[in-house]
Amino acid sequence: MKFISKRNVWNTIVFKKHSAFLLSEILVSLLILILILSMIDFLLTSYHNNRERLFYNESNWEIAMLRLEQMTAGAQLLQADDKRVLFETAGTYKFPHKKYQLQIYHHMLRITGEHEGHVPLLLNQRQFSFNVRESVLKITAIDRWQRKWEFYLEFQ
Repeated sequence: MKFISKRNVWNTIVFKKHSAFLLSEILVSLLILILILSMIDFLLTSYHNNRERLFYNESNWEIAMLRLEQMTAGAQLLQADDKRVLFETAGTYKFPHKKYQLQIYHHMLRITGEHEGHVPLLLNQRQFSFNVRESVLKITAIDRWQRKWEFYLEFQ
């Protein structure tokens, strides 16, 4: 028979090897996880902020001004101020002698009929302004990225 002392029992209980994470290992793992999650959050946030800039079609301005130019070719300027321009289309336009308004509405440049309907030309611009001298309308737009666009329309 083997005799076990109290000291041997205590040593086997206290100094028995347990396999587990140390506190320092857990802290390092959590730190790495937090760093990875913060990098993913930063990348997703920057993608969402720049998504419109990445997929922005610069031809929107040209298409809008071409449509406006076709509509106002030979048109007669009736009334103008800094927020709207009233004109009457020429006899050669597909809707001859019809009155339209070119308006600045919130952050949009649009054309409205005399009584109803509207056609948005440019959306989500930072600032618009109209300047009329004699029969020439100068349209100035500043977009979200502070680019300045100018276009001139000549009326009859």
